[in-house]
Amino acid sequence: MIDQLYQKTILKHAANAIAHGELADADHSLMHHNPMCGDRIKVYIKLENNSLINFSHQAKACALCQASASVLGENYYGLTHAKLTDLIEKIKISLNETTDENKIIWPEDKWQALDVFNVVREHKSRQTCVTLPFDALLLAIEENENSV
Repeated sequence: MIDQLYQKTILKHAANAIAHGELADADHSLMHHNPMCGDRIKVYIKLENNSLINFSHQAKACALCQASASVLGENYYGLTHAKLTDLIEKIKISLNETTDENKIIWPEDKWQALDVFNVVREHKSRQTCVTLPFDALLLAIEENENSV
């Protein structure tokens, strides 16, 4: 199981940790955790006209969560609440329902990097590790919207 889940591409994403660290001029930050495994991630966001213009994260988590946060850190620019909600839905579909013959159509080509996480399809308990950074970002955007 470990070899299947922690493929070289996933480990490479985790090691690169794109957008890792604290964002000094963040509009909002939020800590989110996965109680099933103990993964924790803090996200920092900067918005302009309800669109994400800067994002960073600090993850104390497994390689799946760290890799997912890194993919998010590489591609976050321009996400809105609606776009992120759609993206999360597509991620969950990809992790649950599609097969290699019936690949998910991502909202933008840049999100095809998420296909690497299809290895968790047979490991339902690990799917939250992949979605945690995206869920945290959505919660941070919602909290920020509600505080304005």
